[in-house]
Amino acid sequence: MHINWKTKVVLPSYSDAELNAALQRRVQAATDDDLLSSFLHYAEGWVALSAYEDFDRLLTVLKDEEADSSKLRGDDDSPLRFEYLQAHHQLQRELTAQVAEAQRVRGEVGSGWHALRTATTGELNRRYQLGADPAESGLDAIGPLLRALDPMWLRLEESLKRHADLMHELALKDADYQAFAATPESITLEQFNGMTPMEFEQAVANLTHRDGYIVDQRHGGARDLGADVIATTPDGRRIVFQCKHRRPGGRPLGSPVIQTLNGTARPVHNANIVIAVTNASFTTPAHELAAEQDIHLLFGERLRTWSTWGVPLLTALGLEAPPAAAAA
Repeated sequence: MHINWKTKVVLPSYSDAELNAALQRRVQAATDDDLLSSFLHYAEGWVALSAYEDFDRLLTVLKDEEADSSKLRGDDDSPLRFEYLQAHHQLQRELTAQVAEAQRVRGEVGSGWHALRTATTGELNRRYQLGADPAESGLDAIGPLLRALDPMWLRLEESLKRHADLMHELALKDADYQAFAATPESITLEQFNGMTPMEFEQAVANLTHRDGYIVDQRHGGARDLGADVIATTPDGRRIVFQCKHRRPGGRPLGSPVIQTLNGTARPVHNANIVIAVTNASFTTPAHELAAEQDIHLLFGERLRTWSTWGVPLLTALGLEAPPAAAAA
């Protein structure tokens, strides 16, 4: 055996003399093949372990981002609350998928590293003497996995940037809505609650006019036949509103209101769009009948979207695509 005695490596010394003697015998019996095989084994293990640690770092970052994304919430005081939540959920779905992929790849790299760790000296000598086939060591399988590392980092960066860009876009839109809410044209749900029934009808007519519609009838009466406010859109569609004001805490509106409106809005008033609007709410049977008869129910958050945030009526009802920005 050839040993460079100028090495700085010092043989360990055990308190037990027999252990020292056994170690000396083993060192003295080592061949050049043993030494080179051991070094090659260490080098291959270092490559595999480095790859494992690279994926482990990626996985740690991914899990942290996934945990952070699960804490994101929508702004309850924003008309874009649903859009915020939708963006957060999309980011979380992407990160969850990327975590699963990183765990899988790290597991495959770890399996290759474990196979190297458990190899014996005899196995190493035989393998290296036969030509050191990389496939047998498992490193050949680690190579393609390692080449996937940079694209996985890139996907993470793209997901985070896409989410950040969308948050920026939503924040700008939100600023427009908040600015509109500070104008006299904005009406809050609390303001609706403090109105009389006549004032409520007038407010609905004013909001309709604000959207650029021609208001043909601004309030109802004893002979209104179910139509309190009637308006015409720029493209000629006729909208009929039935306005039902309730004191705060009042009972939800039932299906008879919908039945009355359904019986006159189209046959009598030639309505293209029929809307029942209230500052209260509707019962389940009223919702079911309205859906059957293509009557739109305007209340709660949908009413707030229209009246407080300035979103056009048909957009708030889901009948038209939203504009690029809220009205100012």
